[in-house]
Amino acid sequence: MRFLILRPLTHSELGMFHEYRRQGKEGSKQRAINFDWDVVDRVFPAAKDTDRIDMDLRYDTDSGVRQVKQWLKRQDKNWRLEGNCPKDTCYSFVAPGCLFAMEIDASTNPATGAWAVFPADDTTTTAILADGESSRLMKSAMISLHEDEGERTWRILANARPDLFSKPKAIASPIVTKGKGVRLPPNPARLVGILGSVGHDLPSAVADIVDNSISANATRIAITFDRPDGGNGRWMSIVDNGDGMDGRTLAEAMRIGSESEYEANSLGKYGYGLKGASWSQAKVFTVVSKKDGSPPDHLTWDTADMGDWEAKTNQLEPWEEAATQIEGHGTAVLWKNMKPATGLPPARGLEPHLVEIRFLERHLALVFHRFLEGKAVGRKQVTITINGRAIEPNNPFGHPLAEGYDIKNVRVPNETDHGWVQVQPYLLPSEDELVEFHKDQGPQAVREAQDKIGLYGKRNETQGLFIYRHDRLIKWGGWHQMWETSDEKTKLARVIVNFDAALDDVFKINISKRMVQLSQQLQAEIKQLADAARKDSRKKYLKPKQPLPPVPHLPAGPTLSGGGVSSPVAGGPNTAPAPKGGNPRLPATPPAPSLPKVVVKDVRTGKFLWKVSKGLTGALDLQVSDLNPSLSALVQRIGSDQQAIGLLAAFLGNLDEANVQSALLLEKED
Repeated sequence: MRFLILRPLTHSELGMFHEYRRQGKEGSKQRAINFDWDVVDRVFPAAKDTDRIDMDLRYDTDSGVRQVKQWLKRQDKNWRLEGNCPKDTCYSFVAPGCLFAMEIDASTNPATGAWAVFPADDTTTTAILADGESSRLMKSAMISLHEDEGERTWRILANARPDLFSKPKAIASPIVTKGKGVRLPPNPARLVGILGSVGHDLPSAVADIVDNSISANATRIAITFDRPDGGNGRWMSIVDNGDGMDGRTLAEAMRIGSESEYEANSLGKYGYGLKGASWSQAKVFTVVSKKDGSPPDHLTWDTADMGDWEAKTNQLEPWEEAATQIEGHGTAVLWKNMKPATGLPPARGLEPHLVEIRFLERHLALVFHRFLEGKAVGRKQVTITINGRAIEPNNPFGHPLAEGYDIKNVRVPNETDHGWVQVQPYLLPSEDELVEFHKDQGPQAVREAQDKIGLYGKRNETQGLFIYRHDRLIKWGGWHQMWETSDEKTKLARVIVNFDAALDDVFKINISKRMVQLSQQLQAEIKQLADAARKDSRKKYLKPKQPLPPVPHLPAGPTLSGGGVSSPVAGGPNTAPAPKGGNPRLPATPPAPSLPKVVVKDVRTGKFLWKVSKGLTGALDLQVSDLNPSLSALVQRIGSDQQAIGLLAAFLGNLDEANVQSALLLEKED
């Protein structure tokens, strides 16, 4: 029953400190700190029928740490911390926004603990508020963290004030007894059941295996999900053309608690995805892997036969060999004796197995859309098939009418350093705009566009944040603690939040990579940026419906909306094609200078015409606003010419050095 309680203090609460009053800053006569009723109910569940909760608390004084009796007193529905108004001058720093932190052990009566106040700009305060454990402070003025919920916060406080806050409990080292003893290995089936309970459903489990394939540089991933009445039960295979593994590497990958090393842009996190995802879906799984030029190796875990934790190398059956066939190099994962599906909604005209495939396809199309589009930084384009059918990407920002706003890189501090998060709001087209845009293609095209942009659900539930880790979508929909999602008028607003593995701990990424917590500090930044898109979404409901202007015909090639075009700069053609009329071919163009990779994005902003900046991954970001239609049209027309995009970015950068854009913006204002 040990808790941490956090609260940023308000002006009215600071009257508890005599020093604040002596400085003439007090506005009200309150002499206590407010405690929210839900926090008190959680920390003191036996206190529902009392109006007072007694505590022995340690706190700072001018002469050192002192212990006094304090209490929580009921005040309407909430409570107040009373019984001590420090007169000490050490609290001269208190101001609105300073952080109140209390450690409390509620298992005794009176409860025991300690509290301290930290300045708003103190490194302890900024580290705590930047950590995902503090994320609920965006919605509640006070939060409580129970033991391991606040492990990182506890460590920060203990490092800052070891005399007031205790360190998290360390995991005890195993006891080694020499001589006679009792060997107590875990029950394999029960342990595997626990390890498989990591929050996966079938689509997310498959996505975890696909993560491993992409991290191994696979460009083709073939999923076979055979009918459960096909003679071999319910099974699935996932085969890729990645780097493959030798026998030793495969054995380490199959080990529980393997020592995995990840590259900077790897989609893996804990080295647990293969086992956790597989055991969440199947009682038996086999991994076959092959390096180029070497014979394949394979290992099998069978939960019914795991004595001494020995992975099996038994000969595969003919159908298993066919299901895990690898050409050249790669890895195949075969799930057998899979768990039955649960919670699938009925679909008219489709059997449950096909409904599962549909849900799986939609999930992978969304989660890996940047890889399927060839826009993932540092990765080649990936093809994923299910039963031979290629998955088409579903870019939640990719509709031609989606409008992007200015991109901002947000600095996120942690305990010792900082990381960067890229944020970009978007405004989606309304239902009327979708109908108008697709009406010439027929009713079916309209329905498909509505389904895709609504992620095959209610559009109102898909507004909010779309959080990417190394270009892989890990969570989408909802405004976290910033706003409620029920406002129909803001359903056209979405926000891209992109980060890399350097901030995994701050974001509290869980094993299944389906849960993420955003710190109070980051949510405040996102909220400010997202407000413009939410306001513009509301405006679409207020304006009378008007027909859209005709869409100009552009040559085939990548579009600029929906997250941008990734344009690696490479050598262009040496000669131009001969024009009509028989004129000679143009002379070869001189080789272009070596240029960095460029990512082009159209944005909606009034701050600039274009912006050339270095992105989080080292590539150049070329943002083109809607203030200059001619420039936007030019970029669209050359968007398929990779060399031209790089040269244009360099040219616009030179114009910025000459301060040309400022003069153009002044002309716009005139």
